[in-house]
Formats: sequence, C-alpha cells, structure tokens
Amino acid sequence: MGNIIMSLKEKERIMVLEQLKRKEINQVTAAQMLGVSPRWVRDIQKNYLANGINGILHKSRGRPSKRAWDVKERNFSISLFLGDFKDFGPTYGAEKLKTLYNIKVSKETLRKELIHEGLWTAGKKKVTYRKRRERKPCVGIMVQLDGSPHDWLESRGPRATLLVFIDDATSELGWLEFAPSESLDAIMKATLKYFKKHGRPLSFYVDYGSVFSVNTNNPEREKITQFERAMKELGVEVIHARSPQAKGRVERVNRTLQDRLTKDMRLAGISTIEAANAFVQSDYIQRHNEMFAEEAAQSGNAHRSVAGLDLHNVFCIKERRVLQNDFTISYKNRQFQLAKHQRAAIRPKEYVIVHEHLDSSISLWIRGIELSFEELKPRPIRIKNAVDYVSKHQDDELLDPKIPAAKSVAEMSLNEFLKSRESRVKRPLPAVEANEISSNILEIQNEQFHIENRKFSCC
Repeated sequence: MGNIIMSLKEKERIMVLEQLKRKEINQVTAAQMLGVSPRWVRDIQKNYLANGINGILHKSRGRPSKRAWDVKERNFSISLFLGDFKDFGPTYGAEKLKTLYNIKVSKETLRKELIHEGLWTAGKKKVTYRKRRERKPCVGIMVQLDGSPHDWLESRGPRATLLVFIDDATSELGWLEFAPSESLDAIMKATLKYFKKHGRPLSFYVDYGSVFSVNTNNPEREKITQFERAMKELGVEVIHARSPQAKGRVERVNRTLQDRLTKDMRLAGISTIEAANAFVQSDYIQRHNEMFAEEAAQSGNAHRSVAGLDLHNVFCIKERRVLQNDFTISYKNRQFQLAKHQRAAIRPKEYVIVHEHLDSSISLWIRGIELSFEELKPRPIRIKNAVDYVSKHQDDELLDPKIPAAKSVAEMSLNEFLKSRESRVKRPLPAVEANEISSNILEIQNEQFHIENRKFSCC
C-alpha cells in the first residue's frame, strides 16, 4: 500500500474515530471534539469503517487540479519571459498575456512560476514611516507636474524626458508629452496644451528644478523664474515640494510609466519622439486612466476657463531692455529699431519689455502697449588681425594642415598671415575681400607711422 503522509489534524481525527469505534465516546462527544456536526461524524465514521484510513482522506489527493495552469500555456508563457517579456513584472505580464495571447492566468500564479524558473526575485519592501497627505477633494485644485528623464525608446531613438501632469485628487493623467529635456521652452509648451485641454488649475505642485525656482542668490525667494511669472499672471499658485516623497503620486506614476509605457512602445515599434507623443496622447493616456484613476471625494471641477486670456503673451520669455538714444534696443546680439510713430509716448532710457514667444517671434511692449519696430541687420566685423579674419569667415581650411606653421594664427599679424596664406591656402582670396583687407593694412600702417612720428618728436 505504501506510506501515507498525513497532517496532524488527520491524525487527531483518526484517534477520535478509533475511540468512537471502541464505543468509548458517543457521536455527540466526537462531534464536539472534532468541531463538526454529529451528522458529519456519522458519514465520516461509515467511510472509516468501510475503507480504513483512505476513507477519511480527501478524494482529490494526488490528482492534478482541474484549475491548474495548462502545461502548454505555461511553457509558452515562460518562453515569452525569456524573450520579448524578459523585463516584464508578474502583474503587467499577466495583463499582456491576456491582451495579446488570450492566456488567462493570475498574477500570483505567474509570480510563483517565474520565481520557480529563476526569472523573478521575491523581494522584501523596506518599512519606512510616512505621514500621508490627504488627496485634494476635487479635480483641478492641485496638479502635480514633473519631468522624468529616461531611455524611453530603449536605444531605438534619442533619450527623452517625459513631462507628466497628474491630478492630485484622482491620480488621473491630464497630459503626457515627450521632450528632449526638461527645459523652459518644453514645459511652457506642454503647460499651454494642458490649459487648452482642461483649463487653469488652482495650483501646480513641482520640485525645486531650475525651471520652477531660482535657487542661487535668492534667500528671500524674491526672484522668480519665467514659469513662475507666467503662472502668477494666470492666477495659478506654484507650490514647491521639499522632497521627492512629498509629491509621491507623480513619482510613483513615473515608475509605472517607465515600466509599462516603454514596453508598450517597444511592442508598437515606436522609435521617434514625434511618434511617441502621438501614441501617448491618442491612446495611452485614456487606457492608463481607465485602469488607475480613482474617484474624487467631491464631484466638482476647480479648473477655470482660459477664454479671453492672451496666452500668446503669457507663455513667453519677458525681459527688460533700456531704450538707447537712437531708439534702438539690444537683445541677444540682435538690434531692434523702433518706428517713429507709436501709440505710446516713449523716451530714451525708458524700459522696454521684450517678449520672446514660443514660436521664436519677438514683440516689444511698454506700459502694456505693443510697439512697432524692425530688426536691423548685424554690423560687419572689421578685420584688424588674423584672428578676426578667421573668426569672420569661420573657415577651417584657410591653412593646409599638412604644412606645419611657423607661428599660430593668434601670434601672426594680419600682414604675416596674408603672406603665409599665399603659399599655403588652397584657393585665392575674393577680390572684394582682398580690397577690404588691403585698405585695413594701409590703415594699420598709417597708424603705426603716426605713432613712430610722435615718438620721434617727443625725443
């Protein structure tokens, strides 16, 4: 018959049934000892008297479960986790098996099988005390904004930063957008799109990144960034989190997106930032919210309309410049000439506000009135020496690198450089440039002649 492995409970049950068999106790007492009904005792006693120990063992012992995972499906799934699903977790893996291959398996069953095959490690979470901040009561009171730099395209394309907008009340994704970096231009463009889709929230919850906060020489927090200035003009409060844990909702969704979104884009064959933006904004945001978004405590919506607001002149870079006596201003090595007739009275030495818009266009304002202007052409560089000549033409082939130079260009005078160039350059000077340089040489020689004469007269 072989050995039968029994549990302690089954051994105690046999001892009670033996006492009942020897009539040392009655069925009521046996039922009390086993914690069951007398009727159950009568049934199990009949089986014990008829079949012995096998009569009290469960009939399914030693048989495979009817609910067990099919062997073929199990082996196919494990092969996927050795290939395309090699970095999938049990939870997301179970979802994708059902979606793509119609294989229904619980995440716990899949977790156990992956651990058994050495494809997953059961780790213990560190216990850290945190004081929970309650969610905001309704949508639009607080939106958490963060940038997540990551290899989203997994070397199929350039690295990018995902700008994430998530509502604090519901954990609902309001907007996702990939950008080359977490720059002011990228964040302003993404925020503008969020406003056009949802409206203005009451506040943004952000970190102390350079786009959101002036962190140098600003102890009183008086200086503000261009982003803070734009939000102030729109009546949106900017709140800075003092730690990553403080804005845990957006940090956790970043980890979820790095796990799930990268795999979804891999399966979809996405390899460019443009295609990634189209994918998340047309498909992924809705699917993510259907799965993870929660219901707010109150049904209201605190978002405010942007109708009637001049967003073009809010989402821009604004800087002050002093108006010169010739009614010009300088901005980033560019010169702008104000027109004679304006809608506002303007005088030299007044401050003019330069608006650099998201489309790179420029507008000038004073006291809230837009000014008429035109951009001046840059002044030509006056060539005085060899370095000026090379920097003006930006030509690395002026000198043949195969022929060693006795002096560097910085050490040569313009006359020495031109003589050296005649024997080393690959092409002749254009006539216009040659005349210009010749006149410059004559001017320099005249200056040197006058200097020598003054020295002679002084002596």
